[in-house]
Amino acid sequence: MTKEDILIVKAGAKSLEFFVRVILKAKPTKQQMKAIRAIDQGKKKISIRSGHGTGKTTLLAWIVLWWGLGREDAKIPMTAPTGHQLYDLLMPEIRKWREKMPVQYQNEVEVKTEKIDFANGNFAVPRTARKDQPEALQGFHATNLAFIIDEASGIPQVIFEVAEGAMTGESTLVIMAANPTRTEGYFYDSHHKNRWQWECFQFNAEESENVSKEWIEEKKRQYGEDSDVYRVRIKGEFPRQSSNAVFSLQEVDDATTREIVDDSGAEVWGLDVADFGDDKSVLAKRKGKHFHEITARSGLTLPDLAGWLIYEYNQAKRKPAVIFVDAIGIGSSLPAVCFEKGLDIVIGVKGSNSASNSEKYHNKRAEWYYNLKDLLEDGKIPDDDELVGELMAQKYQISSTGKIQLVEKKEIKKELGRSPDKADACALTCERMIYVEEENDDIPEADMEDVSGTYGLGGAAW
Repeated sequence: MTKEDILIVKAGAKSLEFFVRVILKAKPTKQQMKAIRAIDQGKKKISIRSGHGTGKTTLLAWIVLWWGLGREDAKIPMTAPTGHQLYDLLMPEIRKWREKMPVQYQNEVEVKTEKIDFANGNFAVPRTARKDQPEALQGFHATNLAFIIDEASGIPQVIFEVAEGAMTGESTLVIMAANPTRTEGYFYDSHHKNRWQWECFQFNAEESENVSKEWIEEKKRQYGEDSDVYRVRIKGEFPRQSSNAVFSLQEVDDATTREIVDDSGAEVWGLDVADFGDDKSVLAKRKGKHFHEITARSGLTLPDLAGWLIYEYNQAKRKPAVIFVDAIGIGSSLPAVCFEKGLDIVIGVKGSNSASNSEKYHNKRAEWYYNLKDLLEDGKIPDDDELVGELMAQKYQISSTGKIQLVEKKEIKKELGRSPDKADACALTCERMIYVEEENDDIPEADMEDVSGTYGLGGAAW
């Protein structure tokens, strides 16, 4: 770099706003600017609760580059509860903004897979924070430390306890940002009982220049505007957590982000058949505790449904041990049609039937959902906005006979503006909790001929 470039970097080191606007040539949002100005005013502990799409990860990337370029003897530990958050989101964001800098500054930064090196000897490193690895933020020594903690709400308390001493240094900056999914823990406390120690900010997607009104309206439709999911993922508010919710947002959020999951059990499918109107027929596929695929189709007749199910079965590398179908309406005839075509593992079940554990649950539907709740303690579901909204909309009550009973489906449809088809398909797979492999080598491929309206046949579109 030239002497002029060095002077610019030194000026930028004193002001994050200068660095972002002059060197990165970025235009921060009003919400980002509040946090930037707090840092420029010398605040050392920043905690940001944020909705989606507000630019919180972008802000963290700016801080990493700013801290590493403009200081002597600086180290930047970066952590998050999952490798996905670090390696698929934060590191690429840093790389993107490094490439937006003038070439002379780009040459001062090398973004590698496992490390970011600065020409002045500084570095930043990603470390996944897990309960069994409490040293994620430990062992860093430098004159200038910056702790970058993304999705801090999901980081185990022990990580912060181990790093507490290092995070209180005189020249240390600590930035926490998260979707506020939990109502306990270190991040939650930073916005409540320990708020006096932190500069706290809320990044509300409804107020962000990064987010369109159309996107907000879509999320209202998917989640329900009054739901905890909308509060957390859009407004950046902590959940209220209804006392009669079947699932906590923490349970659902963990299930969408969990990286290590037991999928050694049997393949089980569940098909929720559309009732009428805008409802969708949804096929959920689960291997052990891992829901690996959820597919929705609209406007299907009985032959269409049979053709779709047969096609999916024949194409599957891992054949299901059983396919549970919601035996209401045309779904009641589906097992027989599939059986005629050679697919004899389709079983019709009714949520209104008596539960296997009839002393505890009012009916099968309640039992399915609580089996699903148990499965998600260490299981995994897709990060699907509609599915999350539908799971969070499930409420229970205690019946007059003292049993667990779910609120009626029409009430959920009223809240969401749609039927909870994806959640119901997942719950159907829990009609029978199969934890061991069950082979179906004796079941031949189903006959695809003469099934009118099936996918890929008879001119119908797949």
